[in-house]
Parts: sequence; C-alpha cells; structure tokens
Amino acid sequence: MADAKVDPAVAGKRFSEFEFSWDWATTQLIVRATGGSVTNPIDAPWMMRDSDRPGHPMILFNGALEARNREEVMSALIGGYDVWQDVGRWGSGQAEIKGKIPQAGTARVGCGFTEVGATSKGHALVRFVFEIDDAKSGDRLMDGWMLLFLLGCGHPDAGKISPPRITIPEREADKVLRYETPVDVTFDWALPSADWNSTHFVTKGTNPAPLVHGPRNMALVMQSAARVFADGHVDRIKSITLGSLPAPQYPAEASETRYWDEGDGRVLGRLVVPAADRIDGGDGDKVVMDGIDIQIA
Repeated sequence: MADAKVDPAVAGKRFSEFEFSWDWATTQLIVRATGGSVTNPIDAPWMMRDSDRPGHPMILFNGALEARNREEVMSALIGGYDVWQDVGRWGSGQAEIKGKIPQAGTARVGCGFTEVGATSKGHALVRFVFEIDDAKSGDRLMDGWMLLFLLGCGHPDAGKISPPRITIPEREADKVLRYETPVDVTFDWALPSADWNSTHFVTKGTNPAPLVHGPRNMALVMQSAARVFADGHVDRIKSITLGSLPAPQYPAEASETRYWDEGDGRVLGRLVVPAADRIDGGDGDKVVMDGIDIQIA
C-alpha cells in the first residue's frame, strides 16, 4: 500500500449523486456526542422529543462524508476504501450553510475532485468538493470542500495545493470551554455519522489509542461557538472553515475550544488538548484543529 500514488488525472472527476436521509434523532445524537446534556438549559431545547429546532448543520457535512467514502469515489482516489483507512484523512475543510435544515428529510450530494497536489514530503493532497440539495424542494442546503491528505501517496507529477491561511490573534482567547472526552466517543459519533472507519475503533501503528473522529471535533467546535455566541442556536452558524488539523486526538484526552471574537459575527478558534491531558507522550499543548473561522448570523 505504501507504493500507492494518487493519479493527478482524477482532478475534474465527478461522481454519481448520493442520496441520504435523516430524522430528528440524528440531531439529538450529534448534540449528545459533542458534550450536550439535558441538564444544560442551552442544549436541552435541541434534545427534547418535542423540540421545534431545525436540523443540525453537521447532518449535511456527514452526508458529504458518506458520499466521499463510497467505493466509487475511493476506488478512483486510491484504489478503495480499505486503502484509504490505512493512509488517508482530511486535513482542512469548509462548509457554507445555505438554508434552514429540516428536522427530518432527504438530500442529494453532488461531488467530485477539483485539484490534486503533493507535499515536499511525498504526501498527496486532493480537494474534494460537494454540493447538497434538498431532495424534495431542490433548494441548496450546503456547499463545501475537504482537503484530503494521503500519507506517502504524492505523485511526482502533482503540483501544489495551498490550504487556507487563517491567522489567530496573539492575545489571550476571549472564551475558553473545556470538555472531557468519553472513552466511547468514537462509538457515540459513529451512530449519527455512519463513519465506522476502523482507525476510530482499533489502535494502529504507533498510536496509543484509536482516533477521535475529526468531524466530531468539527461539530464540537460549532456547538461550543453556538453556546457562547449564538444563545445555543447552532442553526445561526452560516459557515465554518478549518485551516488545518495538525494532530489527532485520542479518547480520554480532554479538550479546550479557545475562541477569539472578531466582531460582526466572526469568531476565530482553536481546538487544543492541554499538555496535562495528553496520553501520547508529547510535550506542551497539542493543537487538534487550528485556523478555525466561523461566521454567525
């Protein structure tokens, strides 16, 4: 598998539409997997059976991930999903929420690859783009992209791709929220996301434990920002950009979301595992997500 290379010719390739459905329980599970509790008056309105809140934005992003993980896509990218589980992850991303998300519904994902690059260390970078429409009305619900990172799979003919550059202020964060990470968080996230990638359940290589899902941490960042800056209304988040995912988080490592309020609805952030909570033997705080840019209505 180490010899597998991403063919630059996959740039521009589009795939068949993917359809997915959800119900109200999906939002409840997402809120629970990101630290929500019925004892928290901000979270409770999302988690009650008779809630009138709209669907959660991560429902759509998770649908895009399901579309990406199909064998049709993975075969074109790197020879199949089994190979992806060994060499792949996503290293940055963006989602723009275009409309109100129904509590229950069905949506269609259009998707493809637009760019293929390679790093100086021989890794591959591939931009996966997606558009999500309501299957019933045809209304656009979300646009976005993920920059996929594949270890050792860079092709010598591939060019360069630049991830977004989002500068975090040097001043102290305006708000810091701490969260414990349940040991079973990977199972808790797999339920609403359908992401059963083995890297989240089996310890591989030199890792001290399975990896916490990156999308779960993305949802945590969104949920936390809504709690602090939008009275708990995560549906007020209109876009989120993740500049980089520089390090993995493992179950049982607590995390902090650190936010800088830039005004006019713009919030910058960073997700960090404090030094005292690391289980990987490293020194200092570990940045799990950096260059986070959230736009709130």
